Amino acid sequence: MALPDQPLLELEGVTKRFGRLVANDGVGFSVGHGEVVGVLGENGAGKSTLMNIISGLITPDEGIVRFDGKAMHFDSPRAAAEAGVGMVHQHFKLVGALTVAENLALGDPRWGRGRLRLERLKADILPIAERLGMSTSFERRVDRLTVGEQQRVEIMKVLSRKPKLLILDEPTAVLSREERPALFQMVAELAGQGTAVLIISHKLEDILESCRRVVVMRLGKVVSVSDVGGKSRDDLIRLLVGDDLPTLVPRTQSQTVPTRLLSVDSVSVRRSNGTLALDGVSFELYPGEVLALCGVDGNGQTELVQMLAGLLAPDSGSVRYWFDAGGGYLGPERVRKGGVSHIPEDRLKDGVLAASCLADNYLLTQLNDTRFNKAGWLVPRVLRQVVERAIDDFAIRAPGTEALMSQLSGGNQQKLVLARELANDPKVVIAAHPTRGLDVQTIAFVNNQLLLKRTAGAGVFLSSADLNEVWQVADRIMVLSAGRLHGPVRLSDTSLQEVGHWMTGR
Repeated sequence: MALPDQPLLELEGVTKRFGRLVANDGVGFSVGHGEVVGVLGENGAGKSTLMNIISGLITPDEGIVRFDGKAMHFDSPRAAAEAGVGMVHQHFKLVGALTVAENLALGDPRWGRGRLRLERLKADILPIAERLGMSTSFERRVDRLTVGEQQRVEIMKVLSRKPKLLILDEPTAVLSREERPALFQMVAELAGQGTAVLIISHKLEDILESCRRVVVMRLGKVVSVSDVGGKSRDDLIRLLVGDDLPTLVPRTQSQTVPTRLLSVDSVSVRRSNGTLALDGVSFELYPGEVLALCGVDGNGQTELVQMLAGLLAPDSGSVRYWFDAGGGYLGPERVRKGGVSHIPEDRLKDGVLAASCLADNYLLTQLNDTRFNKAGWLVPRVLRQVVERAIDDFAIRAPGTEALMSQLSGGNQQKLVLARELANDPKVVIAAHPTRGLDVQTIAFVNNQLLLKRTAGAGVFLSSADLNEVWQVADRIMVLSAGRLHGPVRLSDTSLQEVGHWMTGR
């Protein structure tokens, strides 16, 4: 297939400011027809801001965006979509109360402005769904889908418009090892048909496997544009952070003692549709260990994490904490007061208030802290000092405590959640995908914080789909498959291959 010589996308001097924060600073590069280009950068480097400019969500303060040879000023996502730009965001833009079909049709006049032409929509989108391995019903509500299923709905919605440029923001963050090849096969097929693809990812393997060139951003600027061919993972890390490669703090020998922090006994939980999310699950968590939970998304991990955090009551069985041996349902407030912290799977949905400032977000789980709660009266000065210290200690890139959470990159948002959840020296840390969508430096920082808590005697319950990461930090591992538990076992007593078999139900 002969492709035009002229680039499909050209950026010249693109700049965007948010108050004193310069998110994009004179950014310039190009993307050719049928080319797959990766965009790398640490959290806060300006990648998402740039993609939001290209896709019409925000407008630049300076610079030129040329698309298909014409200078464009996209003033809305619809204008960008009509020109041929499609973006799948890291944080999905779906309406939970609507069905899959309704979300696919939302804002798209092809499927009817009044009555939904469901059969026509299915006939057009079903081939895309099959290529993505999307087996969910078009009639299911989106808020009852797993995170991975929601991502595939987003991809179907964008691809149904047949974009000239497809932007994928952290496309594998919610996918298992087994699901990644299908995504990259789809990317290769699209590129072969002339579609340009921009992939923003912190997973260096994504860039190495799928991209021809890589653009590296640092502090809002493009610092490198180079070919991917012949590069290794370490080469990409050096482009990102120089020669200062991130390392984990050494793991000390686990000081496991007989006292249990958590004891889960024969727990079963049913979803709202009647299916079993957890089927007779039993395990224990001890002080001074990292217990990792793995599994293909949608096999009960979300329900188990919510249950341990007190957000979900089991239908049968018991959960006993060290501070309450009764085994009855305690609720989230009692669990948190007992000394359990929770880093949620979806920080934007369950961890932060995007439209509120950093200080207010820090306060969300700290309302009973007597440092800035005096007899029910807030002491703003002390709160501001505590949050300023957290910003310094956790290297959060933010204009100040009054900055809105929505102004921060995903990694800096996650750092604030981490600072808040570790503030009161919890005895149990429940961390659900705490490094999802983060850069290599921030991943190391988060994991080091968890390992420091482990060394101090806390029990860390880590839910993660990244087996390589689990192998670096965990002491024991267990896998959920169709709601049934395999393990826990010590890492020294198993292998990546065996765990992979468990995850696929074998």
